[in-house]
Amino acid sequence: MNLAYEKGLDLVEINPTNRPPICKIMDFGKYKYDLSKREKEAKAKSKQTELKEIRLTFKIGDHDIAYKAKQARGFFDEGDMVKVSMRLRGRENALIETAMDVFKKFAEQTNLSYERRPVKAGNQIVAMLTAKKEEK
Repeated sequence: MNLAYEKGLDLVEINPTNRPPICKIMDFGKYKYDLSKREKEAKAKSKQTELKEIRLTFKIGDHDIAYKAKQARGFFDEGDMVKVSMRLRGRENALIETAMDVFKKFAEQTNLSYERRPVKAGNQIVAMLTAKKEEK
């Protein structure tokens, strides 16, 4: 404590459970400032991933699938998660195979694969996209 006082610094206890406890002589205010500065830099560099949703329809055309696939690919390249959904109305609920074909075409166009396979929940089909795994 006397050494720290003579140097005008603080005596900081690093590991109090050790016997004898481990202490360090340092400027504690400067240490806290540097720590907060590092945290701010890390926060600024990190990107918050957002969940972007692409909505498909049962009777979607090939050009529309291509356009939405390009949008989804752009979202994915920016680091966002992409959710693909389709709401089924009336008789469309009975034709699930056709709806799944639309999802398959969409995955082929985006050059991505499904992290969570298309699943029907009520009158909606939902899936999540991820990057394709490279084949060796």
